[in-house]
Amino acid sequence: MEYKSKHSSILGLFMVLAAIAAGVAAIVYACMIHRRHVDDEKWRDYDECGL
Repeated sequence: MEYKSKHSSILGLFMVLAAIAAGVAAIVYACMIHRRHVDDEKWRDYDECGL
């Protein structure tokens, strides 16, 4: 019984860490996409005038 309890607590800890890692990855990805969009908007005027 004690082994089952340790196993389930380790599995729960692993699931929490995986959820945190997925959340951080999603935030980083969203920030990268936003930055790329801002950079594209910044340089769009220069692309249209031929520079």
